[in-house]
Amino acid sequence: MEKYVVSARKYRPIKFDDVVGQSHVTTTLENAIKNNKIAQSILFCGPRGVGKTTCARILANEINGFNIKNPLDSSNNLNIYELDAASNNSVDDIRNLIDQVRYAPQSGKYKVYIIDEVHMLSNAAFNAFLKTLEEPPSYAIFILATTEKNKVIPTILSRCQIYDFNRIEIIDIKDKLKEILSQEKIDFEDEALHIIARKADGAMRDALSTLDLIRTFSKDSKITLEIVTKNLNILDSEYFFNISNLLYESKFTEIILLHNEILQKGFESYSLLNGLSNHFRNLLLSKNKKLVELLEVSDNEKSKYIDQSSKIETEFIEKALEVLNKFEINYKQSSDSKIHTEIALIKICSLSKKKTLKSKEEQIDTPEKKEFKKEIKEEKVKKIIEKPKSENDIINKDTPNLKNLLITKNEEVKTEIELKKEEIEINKKVSFSEEEFNLLINSFIDSLKEKKSEVAILKKQKVIEGTSITFYLDNKLEGSIYDSILNRLNERLKNRFTEKITLNKKINQTKKEKTIYTNKEKFEYLVKKNDNLNQLKSKLGLDYEF
Repeated sequence: MEKYVVSARKYRPIKFDDVVGQSHVTTTLENAIKNNKIAQSILFCGPRGVGKTTCARILANEINGFNIKNPLDSSNNLNIYELDAASNNSVDDIRNLIDQVRYAPQSGKYKVYIIDEVHMLSNAAFNAFLKTLEEPPSYAIFILATTEKNKVIPTILSRCQIYDFNRIEIIDIKDKLKEILSQEKIDFEDEALHIIARKADGAMRDALSTLDLIRTFSKDSKITLEIVTKNLNILDSEYFFNISNLLYESKFTEIILLHNEILQKGFESYSLLNGLSNHFRNLLLSKNKKLVELLEVSDNEKSKYIDQSSKIETEFIEKALEVLNKFEINYKQSSDSKIHTEIALIKICSLSKKKTLKSKEEQIDTPEKKEFKKEIKEEKVKKIIEKPKSENDIINKDTPNLKNLLITKNEEVKTEIELKKEEIEINKKVSFSEEEFNLLINSFIDSLKEKKSEVAILKKQKVIEGTSITFYLDNKLEGSIYDSILNRLNERLKNRFTEKITLNKKINQTKKEKTIYTNKEKFEYLVKKNDNLNQLKSKLGLDYEF
């Protein structure tokens, strides 16, 4: 019986051309080998399962001229050393490695040291490794690999030539899976491989491990969409297309039943919320031709998204995404996840329901509505034409017409003109006199009412000399209040009197007596009243602080 080998080992690349999705790294390394410009210390960093160790082995074989045809065959171990830094992370392990570096290779050009998960080395081990890494023998090359570059100390990074590996794209993973299944002569569905590639999250090793799992699960070794979704515990995309249509049509009963069916199949409610968020995001992208290419789905599903997005309004999709986002955030805090999800679905249903009800109400114009509108119009007309009758006015209430409306309009204009004339007569300008000025001040005071500070200023002492009026104020505060009402007072004077009136202010600052505090000030105050005190102080030799 032939020993079973997992696909990740069986189909491991043995040449740079076989490496998937890392052309920027492989091209650089191939050029470095051709031009004989291999760096003495190289650091490969990137996510898991993207080909870091594989590229390190290929590079080691290429520079030594080893021709490996089978990935399962071991290379010349005398020249290529692999060390797992996760389990050999002490200073002693690094010292043993340094001791081995002293000896030249027995065959081949270079001794290559591949150290996996180098970030697991202790600080002491890193420091012990620094000198050898910076100045190794001419025949020694170090290839370090790590998934967490941020944990490698800067002094190590500065001594290495760094290569960043990217996550492998879904299309590249899917193409590689197709190639492997074609070699194995296994039937497959395109959508099934797409789900495996998407589930791998950019890691080729994860995709191959999943493929092996599906092959083992399948009885006839056929890779179908149904088998993949069932085995990987992934909801079929058809559920999301159906639920989206039901949500838009506000079919609440069918949605609740479908949600219950999903739960009975062993899925959590969160899978539905998360899947719907991703589905509505894809629908939104499908609205724009430029963004359709961003959809990480198969070509068949892409056409389905474009078709459904044309039937669902953009506003509904955007609001649905907002609701789903809020409920996803609060999902873990809810005590009952089933009810929490059902509330989210009800809210999304209501988004479309409100809109459809409103549009139906606007479209349907019943006889009752027409009658009601007619009554409102008649009531408005009556209010316009109903005015008190004079002896000469004859208005027919039952038959309002354009002529009657024009008559009432003209009457309104006439009354406004008459009122303006009366105001002009009342506000007619007069010659300036003290009596008229006092009347104007009193009316101004009445208009101010609650503003007591301004009223107090207007009641202050005033001196009238011809057309010049001077207000006598006590302090600067009163002066500032006077300035605030000056413009309004000038406007009233201008509108009332024919002459030009000039307003002035005069502030009488009263000097306050200086408060006496110190003994010196007290003595000086007493000396002003009696000069003999000064003589007495000098004769007796007294001081202020006595």
